[in-house]
Amino acid sequence: MRKKIIFLISFLLLLAVALCGCQKQSETQGENKALTKSEWAGLLGDRFGYDAYENTGDFYIDVHSEDNCYNQIQACAEWGILPETGSFHPDEQATWRYAIETSVRAIGIEKLNHSDTGIEVTEDNLVDFFTSKIASVDTGTLDTQLSETDAALILAYAYQYAANLTLVERMEYTYNENVTEADADSIRLKGDGMTAEVIDGVSCKTGDVIYVKPSEENAAYAIRVNAVSGNEITYVQADMEDVYEELQITGTYGGTVIGIEPANDITVSMAQPQLEQNFMYASYTAKQNEQTYENEDSVILTGIKKDGNNIIFDADFKNGATLNVSISDITVTSDVDFSIFKGLNKADVTLSFKDSVVASYEAEHGSSQVPLGTIEVALGTTPLTAKFFLVANIGFDGKATITYTSKVVAMVNYQKGNGLGKSVSNENPNCDFHADATVTVEPCIKAELCCLGRGLANVKITSGVVAIATVDVDLLGDEPSCIDVYMYVPLRWAVNEDGCLMTTISDKLKASAVVWDSGNSPVNMRLHWEDLVLVDACTRGKEKVETELVDAEGQPYDEYKIFDFKELEFGFIKVASQSVYLSKGESTAIGILSVPDGYSIGELVYQTEDASVCSAGQGRVTAVGSGSTVLRISTPDGRYSVFLMVTVEEEYNDVSGFQPL
Repeated sequence: MRKKIIFLISFLLLLAVALCGCQKQSETQGENKALTKSEWAGLLGDRFGYDAYENTGDFYIDVHSEDNCYNQIQACAEWGILPETGSFHPDEQATWRYAIETSVRAIGIEKLNHSDTGIEVTEDNLVDFFTSKIASVDTGTLDTQLSETDAALILAYAYQYAANLTLVERMEYTYNENVTEADADSIRLKGDGMTAEVIDGVSCKTGDVIYVKPSEENAAYAIRVNAVSGNEITYVQADMEDVYEELQITGTYGGTVIGIEPANDITVSMAQPQLEQNFMYASYTAKQNEQTYENEDSVILTGIKKDGNNIIFDADFKNGATLNVSISDITVTSDVDFSIFKGLNKADVTLSFKDSVVASYEAEHGSSQVPLGTIEVALGTTPLTAKFFLVANIGFDGKATITYTSKVVAMVNYQKGNGLGKSVSNENPNCDFHADATVTVEPCIKAELCCLGRGLANVKITSGVVAIATVDVDLLGDEPSCIDVYMYVPLRWAVNEDGCLMTTISDKLKASAVVWDSGNSPVNMRLHWEDLVLVDACTRGKEKVETELVDAEGQPYDEYKIFDFKELEFGFIKVASQSVYLSKGESTAIGILSVPDGYSIGELVYQTEDASVCSAGQGRVTAVGSGSTVLRISTPDGRYSVFLMVTVEEEYNDVSGFQPL
């Protein structure tokens, strides 16, 4: 019997507000602790991720490093969220007015004025903005004391508003003097990372930078011309500094998937065949890797499918179990300000997407970490892209079927001279579960915001669902077998764990944390089965078992230890171009930009699907006959792969009989 369990990530308080409206709650909740300004600043900083700062001195003469909430007060002061100067008076009682005004500043006045709110937000109308756009409040009680319940309500509404804020699209830029624009079909990269063909009369000379605008199939990129020979050029990749003197990009973009880079052993298909030309892997089936698997629990990826803005990854376990992971509704809100003279001035990014996992398996204790692949998403007509790298943690001990969905929102906010603001939320997890097992299903996603291929910021998020089972079997056989399960949603994340433009500015612009674990996840449920039937209460006359959140040694439960998960690695072979164009008999080097840690470029293995079109090896590809085929480049163990489309053009043979003058 299956029973759908709906988890609400929002506080129960938020549910009450949704039903009754946002009213001052302290009068109806009985005793409720009144908060000081220091305590409110601590809650505000924690919720919006303002807990790191760059200033080396104290902002206030009455707040010191040993005080509670010091980090949050320092960070909020640095960001201009707190209005005080000189003295903070941390023990004063916080009021509704103070909480509302500082929560609006935490969202960002400038950011709000770049949105579609329809109101110009100023220091004089912060309360009016909150009451008209975020939540209704009795303005007659604004100067009364703020309780814990009041604070939870204000924070919940303010954060939810910030996470769903839509910015108006705006792009302003100034090119450097030697920059030339070109359409995507005007430049044909050879695939070696060094040479290209110029088409359609694009004029360039040595030293020029060519900015290739984004298209429906490709992200924007830029190259610096090293030499010109007729319509052929040699080049090196160009960066933001080479293209822009100044660049400001603001807007909320529904991601357009322009590329899927699969992991090993997959089939790629399209839900809409007419779009196949946009995806070089759309009609290609990767041959199964013939390596011998030492672990019977190994997983073979069997498919990737694009359906609109929904990317679905399918995998099969060697033992017959199945896994399905999908990412959909990708939205990126960005506010980026770059100047060649000042560097990165601002990068305010909100990434949101829905994740879904469907898994079914039956086996003794085992675990797998399954690399799935990458998704590249274009953000409108800007030079920005978002890249998503996917891996899944699968752990099991028994029989289980599970479906999990949620919406993840991550916000990263940097401004020069301020610390790093960062926060993550997992909204409305939904789980349909049936098992007599201890299981873990965790999609792990790294999202990276890039400009012309250069990473500005990245976040890694691990969520999913964990279920811990306790089995009680009656050995005499006259009572039902009881299974008690405790379920919770974990949430781990890291900001700028990988190198990016932010980390070149300061090592302080990175962070990591376990937000939810078995001890504090607000999304949890206890279930009781008898003979595989879910029941409300045990019929054996015993108390319902309270599953202990500890392992066999009595230590706090940690699925990473129970299933021997390693910290997830996102390793991929990166190439200069995913398309190679050759003439018959021509040979060119393949531009390999990087390989995963522990491997070298020289040991890569090259396999071509159709040997009549090309041959490849030792970092080069050679044209054999006209046509198109797929070239697979992989590490010796087959763990990491990349696929290139190789096109050999037919020789031109003029049979018209035309004689030139």
